[in-house]
Amino acid sequence: MENTYLGTIWWVMEPLLLTGLLYFAFSSGFRGGETGTGFLVFLLCGMLPFKWFASSISGSAESILNNKGILGQFYLPKWIFPCSINLSMLLRFLCVLPILGGVLWLSGLPPTIAWVGLIPIIFCQLVINLGVSMLAAATIPLIPDLKHLVPLGITGVLFTSGIFFDINSRPLDVQELLMLNPFAEVLNNYRMILLEGEIPSFGDLMYPFLFGSLSLLLALTLIKALDKTYPRVLL
Repeated sequence: MENTYLGTIWWVMEPLLLTGLLYFAFSSGFRGGETGTGFLVFLLCGMLPFKWFASSISGSAESILNNKGILGQFYLPKWIFPCSINLSMLLRFLCVLPILGGVLWLSGLPPTIAWVGLIPIIFCQLVINLGVSMLAAATIPLIPDLKHLVPLGITGVLFTSGIFFDINSRPLDVQELLMLNPFAEVLNNYRMILLEGEIPSFGDLMYPFLFGSLSLLLALTLIKALDKTYPRVLL
């Protein structure tokens, strides 16, 4: 039980510590905006959703591989393992979200009716998290070396999603390139609601939602097709 508590506390502390490091690294410039929100709050609105994404992917990627002992004893649907981890990370994110809300309130950004718009954004990110993590979980048992690409991919998302810079301030061609990252659009919608108090056009979520849905469909198809293969390759 102690490990569970410490794990939950660390899940909160890690993005806060990383936010502090990024703040000192990049605080030479502040993100201007109609709300006047400082760079620190701008970072927090990016780091907490990213922490949810990163924890879901890193925790789920080897979930089938790590449960080979259980699978060797009796049959279980393989999708259960990454899904259970994703559910755990969703609950942790929902527990941390009020902390972010409190920080925003203290910064002069109290909750508004626009915050209702967080529901479809959270759902969209959940679909992305499930799709990417289940794809990794489905393929790593077959090609174990792919697990080394997971932290590299997470780092790539960190540096291309606009977590510590405003994508909208970049040249148009750079914006178009960065927005190929589906998480960047999700992050932009979080900030539009939390920092600007505006409900975005949810048509903007169509691309990341389709990306997550197709990834999830492909992952489930792979897991179903390889269902009888996993016990053999995991021996």
